[in-house]
Amino acid sequence: MTKQNKILLCVLIIILIIIFTPIFGGMYEKFFGPACTSFLCPAHPEYFEGFFVSYMFFVSLIITLFGGIKKYKILLISLGILLAVDLFLGAWEGLIINLGIAIAGWLLAQGGLLVYRKLNKQAR
Repeated sequence: MTKQNKILLCVLIIILIIIFTPIFGGMYEKFFGPACTSFLCPAHPEYFEGFFVSYMFFVSLIITLFGGIKKYKILLISLGILLAVDLFLGAWEGLIINLGIAIAGWLLAQGGLLVYRKLNKQAR
């Protein structure tokens, strides 16, 4: 993977995370209740958890689909940082949800790779 493709991949991930943060944040608040109930919360606390969920989903999906030879090493580092933040904050519910979302994104990417291999094999 060339350096230009890596930069393009990072920009794509950042754009997707920004676009889908409010959507995932709204879904998080709808299914799990308010993310923060104290008076020190930001104006839209669901965006905080929405960012984490969006990050976990799109990083696992896109790096698995388009990553090169070291894609699992990169995936481990990029997801490990956020999981360490969850552990540091003591957000056990968020940790479990983020792990589930990361696994869902990874499985979706594996399904896409499987379909790509089958179609590529049939074209030969």
